[in-house]
Amino acid sequence: MRLNKTKIKRVIVSALSVCLTTIVLSFGTSCSMLKGKSAKEKEDPRIKVFNFNYYFLEANKQKVLGNFEEALRNYTAAMKVDDTQSAVYYEIAGILNIAGDYAGAVDYAEKAVSFDNTNNEYYKLLLAYLYQNNNSADKAANVYKELIKLFPKKINYYFELSNIFMSLGDTKSALKILDDAEKHFGINEIISLEKEATYNNIGNFDLAIAEMQKLVNKFPNNTKYKTLLAESYVNSGKYDQAKAVYASIDEDQITEGIIYFSMADFYRTQKDFENTFKYLAIGIARDDVKLDIKVRIMLQMLDVMGKDNYIIGNIKYLIEVMTEKYPDELKVRALSSDYYIMTENYVAAQKEFDVILAKDKSKFQIWEQALQLDFVLRDMDKLYERSKEAISLYPNVIELYKYYVPAAYFTENYSDVDEAVSYASQFLSNDQMVLLEFLTMQGDALHKISKHHESDSIYELVLYKDAENITVLNNYSYFLAERDQKLDRALELSSKLIELLDVDNAIYFDTHAWVLFKNKQYDEALIFINKAINVDVKNPVYLEHQGDILFELGKIDKAVKSWESSVEYGNDSSIIKDKIKNKSIDK
Repeated sequence: MRLNKTKIKRVIVSALSVCLTTIVLSFGTSCSMLKGKSAKEKEDPRIKVFNFNYYFLEANKQKVLGNFEEALRNYTAAMKVDDTQSAVYYEIAGILNIAGDYAGAVDYAEKAVSFDNTNNEYYKLLLAYLYQNNNSADKAANVYKELIKLFPKKINYYFELSNIFMSLGDTKSALKILDDAEKHFGINEIISLEKEATYNNIGNFDLAIAEMQKLVNKFPNNTKYKTLLAESYVNSGKYDQAKAVYASIDEDQITEGIIYFSMADFYRTQKDFENTFKYLAIGIARDDVKLDIKVRIMLQMLDVMGKDNYIIGNIKYLIEVMTEKYPDELKVRALSSDYYIMTENYVAAQKEFDVILAKDKSKFQIWEQALQLDFVLRDMDKLYERSKEAISLYPNVIELYKYYVPAAYFTENYSDVDEAVSYASQFLSNDQMVLLEFLTMQGDALHKISKHHESDSIYELVLYKDAENITVLNNYSYFLAERDQKLDRALELSSKLIELLDVDNAIYFDTHAWVLFKNKQYDEALIFINKAINVDVKNPVYLEHQGDILFELGKIDKAVKSWESSVEYGNDSSIIKDKIKNKSIDK
């Protein structure tokens, strides 16, 4: 449960202010019956112990159950019975600490330590922690000094005290404590690394190196310590010395695989890729190195890959080795996909994403990357399938609909377009550009499935929001003409379309020509269909339209010639063949 600091204080005050009901023992004394009796008769030690234990144990039970306020009431009641018990103060301090009342907790933690005569380690640790949370690092330092005296074999107390001195800016004292630890425990890896880190923090890289050298001198055959020394040289920018140390390492004595990665990383920074890949190959084959380390350094290799075929080939080989070694690890598959994307092998990258998403569908970023890749490949079938699954998992993420709606349209899943746009539109009030694009595709999709009334309503909505929407002016007017409906509205729209054109556009010329044709304005229709053909001379649709217009103008031979040209350029419909055969339009 969440603890309220103010409420906690009220609980303590309330518990201290009430008269405790004394638990009656077999001889029948009670709180009210004790009035007027002697002090000796009031203080039967058995009753006091019984009452204290009752409240204290009940408090412990409530604390375990997570009922901290009830626990606090009982601890406070126990404290009222016997205010010399350090355990009660310790428990109250702990609850106040959980509540974030560090100042109040300190008071009780100090009492816990003061009443304790056993040098309880945990009481002192809580007090030190609370001092630090109350910005009393100097007091915390004194507690750790005492802990070191009481428990000199616990090395972590030296480190805690050293860190406190560092937080106070007292580097000299911090290092002295570490020196004391070294005198007590001898030269060892943990202390040497702490001292190295301390020297690095103050920018004294030479002394940091000296600590690692001291460790190597103590353990000359330990290849790990030589590696730490080399890394310390690298940290100070002394690459030649680092290289000499790495060269001195006897590979036959290497027992920890991580050393190979340290060596590989160093040679990578030196652009010595022969040694880089040599040690990477050995390291990747090792089972005692965490996969995260292997992946991380391979990602670093991708950063320096560039266009060098030698580097590209070796990275490819190592990734294939890792994929074979860890076939079910998605981190490796993700690394592989990164490599394929960087080398522009998008098909292979797509397959990696297929594997990843088949095993783990929980990461939105992976879905997004996979969809981007499908889009780059113009793989509309895959884009449709993947985006549909993605929105089933993340139905309110509009970015996904930017893939799904076009993919559904281009794969002729028109009902899905209608459903998706109807749902997504409610989230697009602040993005009118995307909303209009979606509505346009919805209108086109509804037309495709012959829901013309709904389609017309969508088009009118788009034009209400954007009266100069070129796409809708074109599509809507053309579809009306095809259906021989609202031809006056179709002509109004196509005329506006032509007015807005600033370049010759064959599609829009053809649309206006066809609307004019349906409105029986054949002479004007011929002008615009000729403009369309001038831009696109081999378009079979335009040529068929030209033939139809010429026929209505009574130019039968020219009409047949246009129809024949339409067939020549790919129009294989039975309708146009009948037009040519009968030299007439079948109405």
